[in-house]
Amino acid sequence: MNNLLNPKWLLVINTLPITVLFYLYLSKFTIIKSLLNVDNIKLWKSFGISLGILSILNLLYALYLILKKQKVSAIYGFIALVAYISFIYLYGSNSRDIIPFSIPRWMIPDDMILYVGTFLMPTLIYSLFILVSHFTYNTQNRNPWKSFSATLLIPLAWYLISQIILPLWKPLGANFSTHTVIIFVIIGTVAFLFFLIRGLYILASKKADIWQNYQLAWKIPISMVLPLLGLALNNGRISSFLGTGIFGDFNSIWFYILTVVNGILICLPNLENKGYRLSLFIGRSIGFSFTFYFFLVFLPFLPLSIIAIIAFGLGFLMLTPLLLFVLHINELSKDFTYLLSYISKTKLRLISLLGFLMIPAFITLTFLQDKNTLHETLEYIYTPNYSKSYNINRSSLQNTLDIVKQHKDRNGAPIFGSKVPYLSTYFNWLVLDNLTLSDKKINTIENVFSGTTPFNLRSENIVNDQVKISNISSESTYDTTQNTWRSWINLEITNHNNKSGFSEYATSFNLPEGCWISDYYLYVDERKEMGILAEKKSAMWVFSQIRNTNRDPGILHYLSGNKIAFRVFPFAKNEIRKTGVEFIHKGPIEITIDGHTVALGKTIEDHNDNFENENLIYVSVQNKKSLEQIKRKPYFHFLVDVSNGNDNNYSIFASRIKQVMQKNKRLSADAKISFVNSYTNTMNFDLNWEQYFNSKNFEGGYYLDRAIKQTLFDSYKNNSNSYPVIVAVTDSIDQAILDQDFSDFKMAYPDLNVFFHIDEYGDLQAHSLHSNPKIIQSYPIKSIGNNSVCKFSMANNKSRYLANNKEASIILKEDILNFSKFKIVKKNWSTALSLQGKWTSQVFHPETTNLDWINHVRGSFSSKIMTPLTSYLVVENESQKEMLKKKQEQVLSSNKSLDLGEDTQRMSEPNLITLMILLLTFLGIKKSKQFMN
Repeated sequence: MNNLLNPKWLLVINTLPITVLFYLYLSKFTIIKSLLNVDNIKLWKSFGISLGILSILNLLYALYLILKKQKVSAIYGFIALVAYISFIYLYGSNSRDIIPFSIPRWMIPDDMILYVGTFLMPTLIYSLFILVSHFTYNTQNRNPWKSFSATLLIPLAWYLISQIILPLWKPLGANFSTHTVIIFVIIGTVAFLFFLIRGLYILASKKADIWQNYQLAWKIPISMVLPLLGLALNNGRISSFLGTGIFGDFNSIWFYILTVVNGILICLPNLENKGYRLSLFIGRSIGFSFTFYFFLVFLPFLPLSIIAIIAFGLGFLMLTPLLLFVLHINELSKDFTYLLSYISKTKLRLISLLGFLMIPAFITLTFLQDKNTLHETLEYIYTPNYSKSYNINRSSLQNTLDIVKQHKDRNGAPIFGSKVPYLSTYFNWLVLDNLTLSDKKINTIENVFSGTTPFNLRSENIVNDQVKISNISSESTYDTTQNTWRSWINLEITNHNNKSGFSEYATSFNLPEGCWISDYYLYVDERKEMGILAEKKSAMWVFSQIRNTNRDPGILHYLSGNKIAFRVFPFAKNEIRKTGVEFIHKGPIEITIDGHTVALGKTIEDHNDNFENENLIYVSVQNKKSLEQIKRKPYFHFLVDVSNGNDNNYSIFASRIKQVMQKNKRLSADAKISFVNSYTNTMNFDLNWEQYFNSKNFEGGYYLDRAIKQTLFDSYKNNSNSYPVIVAVTDSIDQAILDQDFSDFKMAYPDLNVFFHIDEYGDLQAHSLHSNPKIIQSYPIKSIGNNSVCKFSMANNKSRYLANNKEASIILKEDILNFSKFKIVKKNWSTALSLQGKWTSQVFHPETTNLDWINHVRGSFSSKIMTPLTSYLVVENESQKEMLKKKQEQVLSSNKSLDLGEDTQRMSEPNLITLMILLLTFLGIKKSKQFMN
């Protein structure tokens, strides 16, 4: 244990954790400082300065000892114990004023109050080791049972005090009594741990024959029996009195297997044989990471162990990781000392390090495989390359989804919930970038690849039946520099609900083509608060958190196509609130909000609404009238359901297809057919289609959304004189995976804005591509092919087909637009058009999303133009703005398809830092196999 006296340990044990502790608290302070009063801020500064002084003194002392080549003294161990215990005690006493209840809980991690104890615990344990080392010399002549007796007497004395003295206690004052009891608890806990460590140290170090001959009598209980008993108790396999998984989820069979294997390695005899001892040393080094893991998990709870012993009796199991930790180090030390006669110290240290890292490396590789599978899945569903074939590892994917769902479990144990301590945090960091998957995405992914029935999603409670627009006005200004209009729609919204409680205004409206939102405001009390343009997911997450605490948010964001969601919250009884939205548009337009139609701008003589640059073309309504109108040839494209459970429907589906083709022969020429489950396989409609159909694997879900998008993409890419009439062939259109409309793909279906499915009678039922695609609509089949489109001929001899309607259209000159060529100008119409063009390009080529979406978001920020990737949000104070900024940075540095969540349950990001710091703090212990020398 003399190696513990090396002052370099102080840098790892104390300086590094406290540095990160300062970073964590400073990052939270910058968010919540505007919500703290003067007294709160004084406490923050006082504790910060105090801890800074302690840390600096510790650092100076360590550097002095290193320069003088001296060892850490017993005086340091005593002073450090007193100083840091006092700091933790005072922090706990003032914690309600440091982080007052007025701070919204969503702004801070749930376990922030534990950070101080967790990060200072290494120093406290280290101080105990220092004191044990200094006061336990000549271990061969000492009796360990004296220390163990003292260890047992302390909880016994506490029990007697609690049963006899405390009931007779006549307090001098409530605070005095409380503080006195706490101080005695602290002293007793320190003494308890001191004698426990001392007794085990003496026991492990003695070389007397009696200890050697009967070492299995104490090694087996410490290394196997007690750990297995602790696992069984924690997992509810012995008793459900304490609940299940109070310290985390250790139900995996691997915890039991590794416990047994690790115990066997520790209990094996230390024979005088080089090859045997080297193999044993390697095995023990590998198992030491497992021992270290549980020591790490229970380290913050060591002070509670004595209370648990008194309260539950079996609380001594909380001490097992500490006992095993000391025992394991001692065995490694013996192996190390023996092998030094044959192998150099450097090689042995390298061997031990590589062994220690084997289990973490295996876990890391497993997580990386899960990450690759998950990212490939997210790419396939949300940012696919429609020209690429995919083959997802379903087993790895399901394992990842199970872990994500487990982490989202709201009914977990009180300490770590349903997570695996630290490993779950590591998983979240490595696989999920400290984000998560929303319930909706988990639903979709499982349905696509497993064909499972989706679980019910929690719907948001929006009370807005009586919240209506009571006044609406507009003002338009013509910008002669860019020949465009900038218009404001100002609204007064009234809550006509006479009941108590808060209501919300929530609606949606459509933007005309070539019109974008460029500003937003909301009155908060009597203050006009301008909207912040933020990344969409971050804005929606912050809006949800603020809304759940009944504060004042307002938000605008795209739903799909040009449809905008507009929400303002909250409205008190009979309250009137003012808000407004600014639009930028080329010519006169009309916008309808909740039945109120507002005309913006007006016609200007000699004004040319057309626009063209190197990337795209804007075709105005007037220009469309002069274009050639043609009718393209329609053809059937069948999307046949070959998902799980449809193998018995083969003959039924084939019969329906033949029946529809017989009734509509003009649509049957050049027909195509796709077989759809998790994937879409397309072929021309020839004589072999039935044979191919019959040979398909019926698995997964009916992923109709992907099949329709694939069909629309192919049609847009071919850009021919024909177009597909999409027909879904399934017995359960309601169960098809079809959660959104296809309004973003409207450029690909200018001729026909519906698709069909064949019902059980062989009739075609129409569904809108533009909205509510699962709802049946009335559409005459005979009219297919009668609709004309506008043919626009470009300079490169290519043509584009535009919907023949009274709306403007946007044409992309190239399929993939180069973002670096865009010139971003604030509140500029042509910049808005370019951003819209880039978004449309990403709709048809989602594979470019992860490369360009950050530039797209930044372009939106710079131009102040809201796009489908951004949102206008109004918040009421600086703390909410800081939180928005933090979440936005987190989202922009991660995979676009991951989520912040859909509810108030937050990810606890700093737990990862806790893991990393504690890991770094004690990683050097891998060398401490020499401690017992």
